[in-house]
Amino acid sequence: MKIGLINKSGIKGKVERRLFDSKKLEQVKAYLQAGFLTEKQKEALFNWAAKPQFADNWLWKLINKTLHLDLKIPFITGHWTISPIKDNLVTTVGKKAVADQLGGSTTSPMTAVAIGIGTTPAAAGNTTLESEIVTNGGERGAATVTNQTTTTTGDTERWIKTFNFTGVFAVTEEGILDNNTSGGVLLAHQIFSAVNVISGDSLQITHNIQVTTA
Repeated sequence: MKIGLINKSGIKGKVERRLFDSKKLEQVKAYLQAGFLTEKQKEALFNWAAKPQFADNWLWKLINKTLHLDLKIPFITGHWTISPIKDNLVTTVGKKAVADQLGGSTTSPMTAVAIGIGTTPAAAGNTTLESEIVTNGGERGAATVTNQTTTTTGDTERWIKTFNFTGVFAVTEEGILDNNTSGGVLLAHQIFSAVNVISGDSLQITHNIQVTTA
C-alpha cells in the first residue's frame, strides 16, 4: 500500500527600501538618545531624514523588460515615496536551498544581503546578482535576521541590512545569499528603478520572506 501526502505551500517575499541623508540621520540618532519620544515621534523623525525614491509599477516592469529603460513618470510608471515596497523573486536554486534546509541536507543559513547595479529583469534561473557592488560601502554583509508574524505565528523571516556609502552608485538590484562575503546560493533576487546614492547616504533594506499556503 502506498500513501502520498501533499502539503501545498509556497514562499514569497517583499522588500522595503529606505534611503537616508546621513547628516539628518545623525540628528535623528541624537534625538533618540535624549529619550522621551513616542513611537509616532520616532517614525516622524526617520521620515524627515529619508530621501524619496521611485516605486515602480507593472508598467515600469513591462517597459524595463522590453525596452530596457528606467522611466520614472509619476502616476504612470510608478510614484515617489520614502519607503517603496516591491515583491521579490525566489530563485530555482533558492527553492532547492529551502528544501535542503527542511530535510537537513544543508545547515547553511541565508544571512547575507547584497546590492548591485544590474538592470536585467530578475529570473528564476538567476544564481548571482548581475553586477554586485563590492566597494565604497555597498559591499554585501550579514543582515540582522529575525522571525516575524504576517498571517500565522512565525510565518515570516526578516532580513535588515544598512549600507553606508562612501561613493556614488545607481543601485538597481538586491538579493539574499548564504555567504556573507562572496559566492554562495542566491535565495531571492529583484531589480527596481535606480536608487541614486552619493557618499554619506545610507540605504536600509528590509527583506521579508513569508511561507504561505498555496
